Amino acid sequence: MPRLTQLDDILFPVEEHPVFVSAYADTKERRIPVPNKKALVNTRNYRVLGVVSRDYRLVTNREALNLAYQCCVTVFPETKPGEWQVEASDAPQTGGHCFIDLSHNTTALDFSLVQAADRPDVFGPFIRVTNSYNGLRALGFDIGYHRKVCKNGMILPQSIISFKFDHMKKDIKEQIVFQVDNKTIAVFKTQFNDYFTGLKKCKIPRDCFEPLIGGVLCIREPKNVNNGPGSLRQDWQVLNKNLKELSDRYFVELGDNAYAAFNAITDFASHPPDNQCIHRERNSMQRLAGHWLSTFHLECQKDDFQISSYLAELAKENASMN
Repeated sequence: MPRLTQLDDILFPVEEHPVFVSAYADTKERRIPVPNKKALVNTRNYRVLGVVSRDYRLVTNREALNLAYQCCVTVFPETKPGEWQVEASDAPQTGGHCFIDLSHNTTALDFSLVQAADRPDVFGPFIRVTNSYNGLRALGFDIGYHRKVCKNGMILPQSIISFKFDHMKKDIKEQIVFQVDNKTIAVFKTQFNDYFTGLKKCKIPRDCFEPLIGGVLCIREPKNVNNGPGSLRQDWQVLNKNLKELSDRYFVELGDNAYAAFNAITDFASHPPDNQCIHRERNSMQRLAGHWLSTFHLECQKDDFQISSYLAELAKENASMN
């Protein structure tokens, strides 16, 4: 399904309206107010985005973006708001929730990983703001790092600073204060390098790239791919071609190791194709990639690690999710 990927399409105006139900008595309609409920309406197209409680604290996407700039300079006090720019935005067609990424536009916050060929692999931080109008997602600000050469976004769970605020008036005041331990980012940079040192030492044969990508991102062949509509079969073929080309590119660029496979994983997760065989949105797949990195960098350093056994176990876990 097409998604909203332009910032202007996401920053639509929203208003709160009372909720009524229609009741009929003697063929006459009466509008009865629904207590403790209100509707959030996109006034650009007058679409109801959600029906929420009276205590729901409306935060528009524009307000959330402004708060994200505030979060940027709090987490990285050596920067200024004007040094951060919107790198990506993403929302379903309904506009019920959105994700907006801001990245730092200078090299001041960059750090490099040196490859075998002594070429620096530069990473930089980004901050992702999550907002919703349907009560299903909290207002969130997550700090991540991306590989700047191809903007592979990633969020590593439980490893980077994260702020969450439920959409309730008691939790979101007129002013939001972001509090950060200044040592946290320094500690994370050390952990970050440890992650990739382990990945670069872990050999992954080229023919294991696609199964690994599919296993990490929970991409599975549809059960009815051969008996379903031709478009499904065609999409599955296109998806496999996409994965092969991606794997070939990173194998040539970075070699036969888990670091190359990880970059293929994050590239796909950050730029998922419009394909009916893909059932997760960008944010979800990036989090899967981040979770995998936080566990696999230790797994692959075990003396008895074998990629064939690991892939078999990964496939087994994914099959159990059906």
